[in-house]
Amino acid sequence: MTYDSETGEYTATFDPDALDATIAVVEATTAIRREEPERHVPLFEVIDPDALDRICGPSRNDDAVVEFSYLNHRIRVRSGGHITVAPKDSA
Repeated sequence: MTYDSETGEYTATFDPDALDATIAVVEATTAIRREEPERHVPLFEVIDPDALDRICGPSRNDDAVVEFSYLNHRIRVRSGGHITVAPKDSA
């Protein structure tokens, strides 16, 4: 995971053939917040995890993007295994 101090964004990558996008999002937010995932609002309360995994899963179009708010952050998941996590108030 990398951090851009100018934008306040974290960027992470994952292998969609080996890891579901939902798990990658939970792992990324856990690392950023330095909290156990059990302390987070469950991801399924803000987005359909099956839909996220289908859209951003293996062998999907690299142009697909899913964006949503979670844990006071703006999460952007791109098919192909890219996640951006930014403060919710950033553009």
